[in-house]
Amino acid sequence: MDQIWEKIKEEQSEFTTGLKKTAAFFHKDPKSFAVHSAAQIGQQAGVSETTVIRFTHKLGYAGFSDFQQDVQQLLLQRSSLMDYVETKKLDHENAPPIKGVMYHDVENIIRISESIDEADLEKAVTVLASADRILVSGIRSSHALASWFAFALDLAIGNTRLFQNQMDDVLLRVNELTVKSVLVVFSFHRYAKETLRIAKLAKQQGVFVIAFTDSPFSPVTDFSDLSLCVQLNVKSTLDAAPVVVSLMNSIVSNLSLQNAEAFQARVKQFDALKADDFFQNG
Repeated sequence: MDQIWEKIKEEQSEFTTGLKKTAAFFHKDPKSFAVHSAAQIGQQAGVSETTVIRFTHKLGYAGFSDFQQDVQQLLLQRSSLMDYVETKKLDHENAPPIKGVMYHDVENIIRISESIDEADLEKAVTVLASADRILVSGIRSSHALASWFAFALDLAIGNTRLFQNQMDDVLLRVNELTVKSVLVVFSFHRYAKETLRIAKLAKQQGVFVIAFTDSPFSPVTDFSDLSLCVQLNVKSTLDAAPVVVSLMNSIVSNLSLQNAEAFQARVKQFDALKADDFFQNG
């Protein structure tokens, strides 16, 4: 599937709205392209049959049937479990299985660091640094990522709150934000509706929305001002997590460096607290 994903990435800047919807549907459910007709896919994706066919032409295929044959070969002749296992295989000879997965994570981090736009990262740092307050949201498998980012941002620059889905009222939290605020959302495949709702609501309020996601065509991109895409060959937040954590850490580090005086002031304030009862020195 690598060649198809790469071709979509190369061509996506010239996609029409219909082609983007088709690409988003392919990213969400590539197996549908292996078993359904162009007309059926168009109906599911909310586009015309002609748009689906034009999508395959954009990717260099003579027609839909040629594209479908490729997808069938790539997807249907092997189980998803085998695909999952093979993404963990590495070329490192004699590498122990556990370290092998770590090497694979490193390769993913390097690949995403090379593909992600440096200007987007600089934009994220600039916007977060100037925000009057920051709200971070992510649920289910994305909750741990959101929790770490909210904690790290609050340590580095303050004014950050984690949205607690089971406790917070979404209307109250979003109402506290201003046009100078930032909402950071984490939205990965299967794209939780709650995350999409808070992003849509914040966007309607004029809040700047940063999205960590797995595709430039994921649903949350419709409501984000800046999308940081960690696009891997598998749709698993667990596989994406090491890359996302590295990405988050680089942003927090740059925020600390660019706002060195403010960061040092927070460090002094933090260290001034008498916290002996909270820590056990070894």
